[in-house]
Amino acid sequence: MSRWSCSWFGTVVAEWDSTLIEKVVMLAWAIWSNRNERRNGGVMKSATRLRSDALEYLAEYQESVAVLKQRRDVQPEVWKPPSRGLFKLNVDGAVFADQRAAGVGALIRDEEGNVIGALSKKISAPLKAVEIEAKAVEVGLQFAKDLCVQDFILEGDSLLVINALKDLSPPPSSVAAIISSSLSVSQEFRQVVFSHIRRQGNRPAHLLAKYASGIDDFSVWLEEEPCFLNQALIQDVTFSSLV
Repeated sequence: MSRWSCSWFGTVVAEWDSTLIEKVVMLAWAIWSNRNERRNGGVMKSATRLRSDALEYLAEYQESVAVLKQRRDVQPEVWKPPSRGLFKLNVDGAVFADQRAAGVGALIRDEEGNVIGALSKKISAPLKAVEIEAKAVEVGLQFAKDLCVQDFILEGDSLLVINALKDLSPPPSSVAAIISSSLSVSQEFRQVVFSHIRRQGNRPAHLLAKYASGIDDFSVWLEEEPCFLNQALIQDVTFSSLV
């Protein structure tokens, strides 16, 4: 390739959107992977299926990268109580691969850190990580409706899901319908603010999500805290008072 050609090619690549390059590379990988699967007796996937799988894999990769970046931050993020007159709803999801199921945790607290309601719910479906994180938002919003909570901050530790809810980036295709539904439901409240919190600041919701592995449907606690959350809630209140 001539020097002029190399220069031209480099200029074109530099002008491409980095997100487009990521999608092209991931799609090429999906096509190559499916070709290898077919050679070993697998099924040929349609173009639509290949595109969907590629974007889902890309979303999971981006989520993993975001988590790694969070872990590099030496400053741990702690839960902070909401402003006066607001509640805070923390949500999280957990995947139980061995059960082909997943769990959702939702926790509503007031400005003093008192528990208004806690929910642990099992989802009997083999959902992927980003799917259960989106589902956690949907379940959390319904929980807030059931408790007649109208003004609150919804916090989750999935940056992909929260950014999609805040319209900062498009949602992965696998959760686009859930995100759209959650945004529609959020209009039924007086005030909902979507906020991202790193995983270490969302531990009680995570414990509630993990608790779902041992139940058949759902468990609810009203104006009381589950005993397995005691230590995590005490830490939240203690750390928040030091901030």
